[in-house]
Amino acid sequence: MISVEVIGISVCPPYQGYVVILKEKEGERWLPIFIGAAEAQSISFLLQGLEYARPMTYDLFAAILTEGEIEIRSTTVSDLKDNTFYAEVEVKIGSGELRRIDARPSDAIALALKARAPIFVAPKVMDGAAVSNEPVNRSIVEQIAYLHQKLKEYVEMEAYEEAAKIRDHIRSLETKLVGTDTEPGGDQPRS
Repeated sequence: MISVEVIGISVCPPYQGYVVILKEKEGERWLPIFIGAAEAQSISFLLQGLEYARPMTYDLFAAILTEGEIEIRSTTVSDLKDNTFYAEVEVKIGSGELRRIDARPSDAIALALKARAPIFVAPKVMDGAAVSNEPVNRSIVEQIAYLHQKLKEYVEMEAYEEAAKIRDHIRSLETKLVGTDTEPGGDQPRS
């Protein structure tokens, strides 16, 4: 298994969605996975160390597991079929037995971040879906987030020419992250 870290969340306007970006800890490849808006917000909050006023679903699930003396050991993006990513959460139950539970990648990632558990990607998934044309780091994701804020400000000020320039720059950065030749598979519902 390939150890990865979550380096950020990006908005991907061509597909009207969000991308969570996993980067190899010992390499230059990174894996973009399309996720929903609510999941993106949850993961973003976890990355920033913020908490909602009331428990979110991943908070509730983590608390139930802890109360049941079940330890979250790791999560793995385990497969990619028909443009849909699959994941598993490995848990250790009270008797010491290890079990794997099927999950959407976004839920597995949020749970791993909440439990501070390692995140892995199966080699076949990384080999088949990773991008490695140039090293990507937090700075690109941070640039995109900053530029989205500036875009919003320019639109509110009705400075549309400047807003269009920023929009075009955001698109060029997002193209570096996810490309425009592929359709989003993400962790969309399975049929």
